[in-house]
Amino acid sequence: MVLESLTCKAALHQHGKASIRSLSQTTRTPYRTAGTREEEPAIPSPGIFDFGPDACGDARRLPSVAACATHLQLLEVFYVLRQRILVSEDVDAAMGIAPKREVKVGHRGDTKVLKDETLWSRRQKKWTKFVEFAAVRFLAWRRALERRADNGMAVEVDDERYALVHVPPVDVVMAWHSFMLNPRLFGRTCKDELLYRIRMPWRAIHDAIDGREWTFALGSAAEAQFEAAVGVPADLFGQFSSWTKHDDASLPPPPDLNGFVLSADENGLDAVVAAASTGELLPARYTALFRSADARLAAALRDAVGRQADFVDKMNAHLWIRSPALEGTIRRGVDRYGKFLELLRLYDGTTIVPTLDVDLVWHTHQCAAAWYARGTRALVGRFVNHDDTIAEEQLGTGFEASQRLFQVHFGRQYRVCGCWDCEALLSGLEDAVSSGAGEVDMAAVARRARDEVTYYRAVEVAIRGKKPLPLRG
Repeated sequence: MVLESLTCKAALHQHGKASIRSLSQTTRTPYRTAGTREEEPAIPSPGIFDFGPDACGDARRLPSVAACATHLQLLEVFYVLRQRILVSEDVDAAMGIAPKREVKVGHRGDTKVLKDETLWSRRQKKWTKFVEFAAVRFLAWRRALERRADNGMAVEVDDERYALVHVPPVDVVMAWHSFMLNPRLFGRTCKDELLYRIRMPWRAIHDAIDGREWTFALGSAAEAQFEAAVGVPADLFGQFSSWTKHDDASLPPPPDLNGFVLSADENGLDAVVAAASTGELLPARYTALFRSADARLAAALRDAVGRQADFVDKMNAHLWIRSPALEGTIRRGVDRYGKFLELLRLYDGTTIVPTLDVDLVWHTHQCAAAWYARGTRALVGRFVNHDDTIAEEQLGTGFEASQRLFQVHFGRQYRVCGCWDCEALLSGLEDAVSSGAGEVDMAAVARRARDEVTYYRAVEVAIRGKKPLPLRG
């Protein structure tokens, strides 16, 4: 295939770099701009999110395009949330993080304030602390779900199929998501619980996401239900931002975020008690949540979220959710995931390593724990665990073997580039072949793919610059 030509790939990627550089550096584009928000293009297309009828009873059913696309949206929300916390000066203040201002004096008496090269690394602990709170809040929400009849936290039940009436806050969704991506641990811990039979509510999650700013809004009813069930407000980031240290002696001191810890030893419990010594209601509620949490499980969830950060970063770097070839990328990924499962069936005991697109679909499949367990047994002949703690060296060796096996069994290359240019050209080729118009005009296909990618890049540049979006035609 033409995409396997190194010359072709190099030309595509060179064009990609040149077009994004040109769009970023010039104030003039070949497109007119939208006059109103309503006139702007919807990217991704709303048609991608056609969830269709519920087919959860089919154990061999692989994740849908809509579910995978929403998963991409959610990963982008996680990425942006982490960045917002890391750069937040309010959360810096709440955790006692401040730049170290070193002043250098020159030989002429002139002074220069040096940049604090340690600030960014010290800021990383804010995310770890946020994730610890998220894990504790998730465990409290999980307990509330089990006693839902007592607190109004209802679920919909249809022939043993359970669905949440209201989605929990984004930090709780994040901990839940990472928990399900450890399917053996999740099953061992939750197999007899209602939570095990509830799938990630992709349709409701899609409705909660602002695809321009990548924020997550629950709505007043869902926020009220969470606070009634768990005892703390839904917006954890807002709480972190409001716990800013101050010097006003007439006000009670704000809680010390560093005082809330997962440790179950004596020092840890003393620190938790000290954190609530202000007598404020909210810190006292969090003290109770931390003291009642399974510290070992909460720490495991914290670490699981941390391990997923690399995958979230890769998804953000590829930004398939805004690609012109989004539907084709996911559709091909679902097909390749099915082949990945076939290799797992054929080569039990061999480490088959997923590519990035396959991994996305695999993760989406795992976000329905009971159906994933039933599905892998039907498709592979056994339950398939997902171990995200495997060392890089072992993954590298496994990937080489996976490439060979994939090519032998399916006659295709396993590794995919994944960039917008390559994906758009692949989708264009598929469309041209499926049209049945005879011989494919590769030059025309390449021109259309180039025009599509250039336009979508112009849209993304405008979004990041908070400018009106360009229009075609």
